[in-house]
Amino acid sequence: MQRKLPAAALAGLMTIGILATPAAATNASENAAPAAAECTAENFADNQPGNHYYDFVRWMQCSGLAEGFSDNTFGTFTDITRGESLSLVYRYVQPDTEPGEQSFPDVPEDNAHFEAINWGMAEEITTGYSDGEFKPRRDVTRGEFASFLYRALDPTVEGAAKEFDDVPESNAHHDAVSWLASEGYSVGYQDGSFRPGQPITRGEVAKLMHGYHQDQPVEEPEAPAPEMPAGEPVLLTDPFLQNPQAGQTTVAWFTELEGQRHYVVTGDVYDLTAEDLVPAAKRAEASTNGVFQSEAQNVQFTVTLADSSQMSRTAEDADSLLSDAPGAEDGIVSRDIFRHEATVTGLEDSGEVDYRVVSMFDGAPVLSDTFALEDAKTAEEDANILLTSDHQAKDNTPANLEWAETVIGDIDAVFMAGDLANVPDRASEWFDSENGLAFFPGLQGNAGFEAPNGETYDGGQILQYAPIYTAIGNHEVQGRIDGMDSLDESFNSPVPREVAEAEYEKVAAEVNPSGDERVKEQWIEDNSFSTTTYEELFTLPESASGGEQYYAATVGNTRLISLYSTRIWRSDINNEDPAARQANSRYQEAQENLEDPMAQGHGSFPFETLAVDSDQYRWLQEELSSDATTGAENVVVMMHEGPQGLGDNIAPHFAEPTRIEEQDEDGNVTGIRYEYESEDNKLLTDLTPLIDAEGTAVDLVFNGHSHLWNRFESEHGVNYLETSNVGNSYGAYHELSGDSRPVPEAPWNAENYVAQGSPGGLEPIVPSERPFASLVDPDQDAPYVASNDYSIFTNLDAQAGSVTSYILDAKDPDAVPEVLDVFMLD
Repeated sequence: MQRKLPAAALAGLMTIGILATPAAATNASENAAPAAAECTAENFADNQPGNHYYDFVRWMQCSGLAEGFSDNTFGTFTDITRGESLSLVYRYVQPDTEPGEQSFPDVPEDNAHFEAINWGMAEEITTGYSDGEFKPRRDVTRGEFASFLYRALDPTVEGAAKEFDDVPESNAHHDAVSWLASEGYSVGYQDGSFRPGQPITRGEVAKLMHGYHQDQPVEEPEAPAPEMPAGEPVLLTDPFLQNPQAGQTTVAWFTELEGQRHYVVTGDVYDLTAEDLVPAAKRAEASTNGVFQSEAQNVQFTVTLADSSQMSRTAEDADSLLSDAPGAEDGIVSRDIFRHEATVTGLEDSGEVDYRVVSMFDGAPVLSDTFALEDAKTAEEDANILLTSDHQAKDNTPANLEWAETVIGDIDAVFMAGDLANVPDRASEWFDSENGLAFFPGLQGNAGFEAPNGETYDGGQILQYAPIYTAIGNHEVQGRIDGMDSLDESFNSPVPREVAEAEYEKVAAEVNPSGDERVKEQWIEDNSFSTTTYEELFTLPESASGGEQYYAATVGNTRLISLYSTRIWRSDINNEDPAARQANSRYQEAQENLEDPMAQGHGSFPFETLAVDSDQYRWLQEELSSDATTGAENVVVMMHEGPQGLGDNIAPHFAEPTRIEEQDEDGNVTGIRYEYESEDNKLLTDLTPLIDAEGTAVDLVFNGHSHLWNRFESEHGVNYLETSNVGNSYGAYHELSGDSRPVPEAPWNAENYVAQGSPGGLEPIVPSERPFASLVDPDQDAPYVASNDYSIFTNLDAQAGSVTSYILDAKDPDAVPEVLDVFMLD
C-alpha cells in the first residue's frame, strides 16, 4: 500500500524537490526570544550559525537587548565598556523608572547610556569611582559586571557558594562572583581563578545573561487531558515490525488492559470494521494454530493469533509527565503494560501486504489503522536505512523524524544506536508522556509535539512499516531499584554486578532462606542494574552469549552488528581534598559513602566489557569471520559509545575505573578516587584492532551518545559516524570550537584525559556539502555540527552504498532540510 504523508510533509516535498541535489546554504530566520513570536532580523555579520556564542548573541538580538554596530556586527570578541554593559542589564530588567537628573559629570543627558547609568546609581547597582565619575567608556572588568548583574537581579542565593583564590571575601565583588559560579553561569578558569580585574567581552556577557535567563521559571500551559486515559480499551501504540525473516515478519503492539485475545489480520483489511471481525475472531480463538482463512463482506483476510505478556518492571512516579501521575509520597508505582506479538508467515514472494491489529476487550474488538508489512529484504532489493540515536525524550525529535520520513520516503529499516528513552522503566516515556516526546509516538507519527518554532510535529509513520534494530545505550539501563523513592534516583544509582553479588552473600540467609536461584538473581538485579524493560519491549535477533544485548542481523545487502558498549554517565566533579568530597562522580566517592559499597557510584563503570577474551569479544571475532558478514556488501558495526568522537561523553577513556583508596598515616581509608588509564581504553586497545585492521569487512562504525554529528575515516577505509544530534547537543571539543573538556587536576594524572579532539586519534572530516564556519577561525570550516538549533538525520542507501546526512533549522518553521554531508562506503 502507499504510505500516507502528512499535509505539511507533502508541502515540504514540493518545496525541496525531494532534495535530489544538495541545497545551497542560507541564513535562516530565527524565533525571537521571549518577547516576540518571530525574529526576522538578519544575523549579525560576525554571528553566524555554528559560532560559539551564536545562540547567546542571537537571543540578545531577537530580544531587543542589542542592536549591534552600524556595520551590522555585534563585536562578539570585543571588550565591552561599563556603559554598554550596564545598558544591557537595564534593558533586560526593564525597570519602571523615569530618567532622573545627571548623576555623574562624565555622563551627560545626551550620552547613549544616560538612563541606564542614572538608574544604576539610584538603585545602588553602581556608585561610580572615588573621583565622582562613572567612566562609561572604560572596559568593564569581570568582577564589575558580575556585581552589576548581581545587584540588578537581586537573586535568592541558596546553598554553598563557590570560592576563588583571587576573589577573597574582602573583594568588593565576592558575593556576585560566588553567585555566578555557584549557579554555573561562569565557572572561572582551569587554574581555579576568576580574574575579576580582567576585561570581559561582549560575547561573554551575552552568554552569562542568557544562562541566567534560561534558568528563570516560565508559566507552563495547563496540560491537556490525555486522549487515552489509563484503563480504557484502546491500543497504547500502533503496531510495529520486528526481526523479519525469509517468508515471515513479527508484529508487536501494546495495551494497558490485558484483554482476551489479540490478532494480526492481513490481506484485504483496509475497509474492515469491528463487526466484520467478530466472527473471524471467534473462529481464531478455537483454532489450533491461530492462522486460517475467512470471508467477510466478500473480502478475504488471514488472522494470526498473538502471544501476550505483561511487562515486569514498567512504572510511573511523580516525575512522569501524566495528568494522573503518582504523588511524590507514592514513590515508584507499578504500571500494567501488556505486549502482544504475532509472527505473520507465508509472505514468500508476496511483496507488501496490508495488515491491521485487533485486540479483544470483553468481546469488543479495537482495531488499528491499516499499514503494510513484508518479509526480509533480499540482497538485490533497495533498502533505505535511517541511522539515528539519542531520542531520549528530547525536544525537536518529532520534527526530526517527520522530516526524515518526508525526505527519505520509504524507510525500510531503522538502526538506532541507543538512548531511546530517558529513564527506561518509566512507561510514559515509551508510550504517552503528555509533552509529545514519548518514544513510540515519535516513530509512529502520533507525537503531537509543540515545537519552540510554533509548529506541531507528529513525528514519522516509520515503525509501522520498517523494523527497528537497536543498541543498548546508558539510558536503556535502569539502576538499583531496591530502596529507591523515584525512578530518577534509581536510574542514577547502578551498582556493578560483582558488588551486588558480594552484598547478597551477606544477606542471603535473610532474603532467600530456601536458596532459590530465581530469588537470588532477582535480588542481584534489583540491587545492581537491569536492561529488562528494554529487552521486553523489543523482539531482536539474539546471539548465543549475549541474547538481545548484542547480536547481528542482515537487512538486504547490509550486515548489522550491534554491540553492547556503554557505561554509567557520571558528572566530572573532582575534589583534591577527600574531606571535601560531597558527591559521587566519575572521579570520586562522596565522603559519607566510604564504608557503604551499595551507596557508592564506583565511577563510570562499563555495564558490559569488550575486553579481549570476554564473551562479547569472542562472539564478535566469530561474527566478523562468518559467511553472513564476509559476504555482505555493507557491514555496519553499531554501538552507543564508539572509539572516535569529539563529544564530551567520549571522555574519560572507556576503561574500567582504577580504584584508588587514599589512606592516612595509620592506614585508614580517607578517600576513594578513580583514574581511567589511557592504555586501558577497551574501545581502542581491544575493539579497534578487531574491527579496523587491514582487509577488514567493516565499512561503517555507527555510534551515538554525545548528541552531535562528526565523522572520521581510518587508514583501512573504515568510516566512523556519530549522527545523534537532534537539536540537543552537549558540544564539540576541538581546536576549532575553542572548547575543552574539563581535565581533573592533581592528584589525577592529566595525561589520561583528552581536552580536545578524538581520543582515538583520527582527524574529523568537514561535512562535504553544508559545513559551518569554525568557532575560532571563521575562515575555516568546522569538522562537526554541535547545535541546539539544527537537527540532523541520516540515511544509508544500502544499494548505492551512500550515507547522506540532512540538516534542518529546527527553530525556523519555514525551513526545509538541506544535504549536510555525503560519503560512500567502500
